[in-house]
Amino acid sequence: MKRWYLFSGILAALLGILVIIFPAFWIKLVVVIIGLASIGYGIYSLKVTKVISDDYSYRRTILIKSIVSIIAGVMAVLFPLAIGGAAWTAMIVMLIIYLILSAASGFYAAALIKDSGVERKRYIIENLLLLAVAVVLILISPRSLGNAIIRLIGIIVLIAGLALILFDVFSSRGEVEVIIKDERPSADSEEEVVNHDGDAAVDSGANDTDL
Repeated sequence: MKRWYLFSGILAALLGILVIIFPAFWIKLVVVIIGLASIGYGIYSLKVTKVISDDYSYRRTILIKSIVSIIAGVMAVLFPLAIGGAAWTAMIVMLIIYLILSAASGFYAAALIKDSGVERKRYIIENLLLLAVAVVLILISPRSLGNAIIRLIGIIVLIAGLALILFDVFSSRGEVEVIIKDERPSADSEEEVVNHDGDAAVDSGANDTDL
């Protein structure tokens, strides 16, 4: 797509405007996205993380963590949609508690396989990310502060979209100027044409003399 920056900029700008105008909707959307991510994370932990060690305590910890992740995710997605109102605030609090406990259990599980030779760096990073998401939810949980943060994100997205649009416009203008410049005949080429014609006249005159 030749105008990728332009279309991306327009979409980003529109998204930023919507986020600025409807911050409460985007807070709810964040809750739903985290809920869906929790379901996926729980399934992933059951299929991948749980089987990297045969340690009983480790496998039990991951099993409990996975089940809680799936349950918390389902509740975060369905419960507020079914009840609405204050349920969104309750789900934010529940997700914060879940994320902190999940990270703590994850660090504990990583400690259990310390001497197993299994690379633990990725699992430690996973649990640090869980804590980071919990911090984000803590910041947006107060209604006024949450709306302010979401609006700030919307402004950043809007500015980024406008920057992409301007970048595309100036880049396209530069490409057009280069194309026009390349299509113009140079002075050297004109001189070559004139000289070539003169040579042709001289050649024809020489031929007539020979005749």
